[in-house]
Amino acid sequence: MTTAEMITAFNVNYDIVNLEGPGYEDTEILVLLNQAQSIEVLKEVSKRNWTVLSNLLVNEQGTLAAGLNYAYTKLFTPAQEYIGYISSKSKVTRANYRPITTAGGEWIENLPIEKELSGKYLTNTINQPILLQPRVFEDTLKKITVIYDKNTTFAGANDFYLEYVRKPADIATGVNSEVNIILHDRIVNTAVSLAKKVFNPNESGNSVQTDMMINKTV
Repeated sequence: MTTAEMITAFNVNYDIVNLEGPGYEDTEILVLLNQAQSIEVLKEVSKRNWTVLSNLLVNEQGTLAAGLNYAYTKLFTPAQEYIGYISSKSKVTRANYRPITTAGGEWIENLPIEKELSGKYLTNTINQPILLQPRVFEDTLKKITVIYDKNTTFAGANDFYLEYVRKPADIATGVNSEVNIILHDRIVNTAVSLAKKVFNPNESGNSVQTDMMINKTV
């Protein structure tokens, strides 16, 4: 649907459930549609339903930057606004155990970990891990942190490949929703549900899940 068609569909559906009560201006409807778009996209990200999100998938190759105040860490900042990690690869060489000696390095898959477990993989005096595959986790400011071991050396240029879900552009007058068309009806229906809560307090008690999804988009 175009933006105009989404606004029309919202008005039709809202009039049906609101029994000709107070309506919304187009600018207000756009706010509700954008909240609903964020909710529906995040639902699919949580389910890892990449087929439905195909319009928002990004494959980005770049060079890792210096890491945190720890040995053997690097950082990557996606070029576009990032809302969901899919997978990543690193281009490396390895010395000693399981050596990789190919000129320029080889691509290997990174293993995602939880941020709270990152300390287990750091190299220091009392911990000497062997990480055949670098570990990655989502960090602050939408960055990806990479942890590797002392036997691993990154190629140094275009040595990181990230696959992720980017934030869709806001729906606006003359700017249609970027998400897959299969989500358009759901976006309209969710926007109507959000609108119903404003004038019908009884609706609020049935909308805990919706509120949780809104909070994640703030």
